[in-house]
Amino acid sequence: MSELPLRNTRHDDEIDLVQLFQKLWKGRIILVLFFFAGLALSAIYALTTKEQWTSVAYVSSPRLEQISAYLDQRRAMARVTGNQSIDTKALSSSLFNSFVAQAAISRNQWAYLGETDYYKQQTTDDSIANHRLLIDLADQLHIKVPDKNEIAQYYQLSFGADTAEQAQKILTGYLDWVNNLSFNQVDEEFNDQLNAQILSRQTELNNIDFKLATERQHSIENIENALHTAKLADIKDYAVARQTEGATIIELSDSRRLFMLGEKYLSAELETRQEAPLIYPPNYYEIKRELAQLEPLRDYKIDALSYFTQRAPTLPLSHDKPKRVLIVALGGMLGGCWVSYGSFCWRYSDEQTRQEYLGTKKSRLP
Repeated sequence: MSELPLRNTRHDDEIDLVQLFQKLWKGRIILVLFFFAGLALSAIYALTTKEQWTSVAYVSSPRLEQISAYLDQRRAMARVTGNQSIDTKALSSSLFNSFVAQAAISRNQWAYLGETDYYKQQTTDDSIANHRLLIDLADQLHIKVPDKNEIAQYYQLSFGADTAEQAQKILTGYLDWVNNLSFNQVDEEFNDQLNAQILSRQTELNNIDFKLATERQHSIENIENALHTAKLADIKDYAVARQTEGATIIELSDSRRLFMLGEKYLSAELETRQEAPLIYPPNYYEIKRELAQLEPLRDYKIDALSYFTQRAPTLPLSHDKPKRVLIVALGGMLGGCWVSYGSFCWRYSDEQTRQEYLGTKKSRLP
């Protein structure tokens, strides 16, 4: 039996590492040059790239003492209008939810950042470039929602800038700016309700004034007409309208019979109606008392925060970008890898080596 030729156990796609390292060793000078070139280029990039410093703040719903003035205003209105007691927890959540919602709106971020010195110092005459710059700055402003499983439920706000001081200053200013914006929005809703209550009572007072004044004028005109009739009829004193079982009854409900009261009585009544003050019903004074309590609330000075600062905007101690050591290390590695890849390609591009490789493949056939 003829012996089968031994097959080469080396697969077609295997690489001869010994030959590869020999090639690399022969080109070690080039390898070192490429390695240091990668280090130099990565170092230049790391040193010339802008640094980014990130300031971070943690906020949550405001505490009771932070909204005490606003709460007093709400309670004062509730006492007048007869509403239920104020839910302090719901009020605090409402203020904070408005704060977070306003902080996350892009146009609010653009509006604030567009007025900062940090943005104005980087602007140019190119409006398109300025718009892109504003969008890039807004991208550095992040809001992280707390995880439901976390014990401390606080929101994390952060901003990255070229320096630590700028990052802290802009984030601090943004918190104050959004606080005023959100608080004014909630306060406007309250003032709308307050103005509606005041206007309703003012209208009710005006209606009472108009009704009493109209009744008074109507009564004066009736008395004047009756007095004129009494003078024409030469009735000096009241006259008996009719008699019933010996009793004298004077009809006063009918304005057409007022002249029967006589000139003397009608003159006295007319003078009283013209000069005496109006007599208001009791509810008129109650409404005025409520107005006196509501109107000062319009000018109530509110100094409150719609958030509680669990951690004020930090002054970062180290920059986030660039990671210079990492960049330089990767640059050196890429330089060496590039030489290795070039040596590998050169190994199979050499004509003699290629022929040897093909011959080796043919010798493996049985």
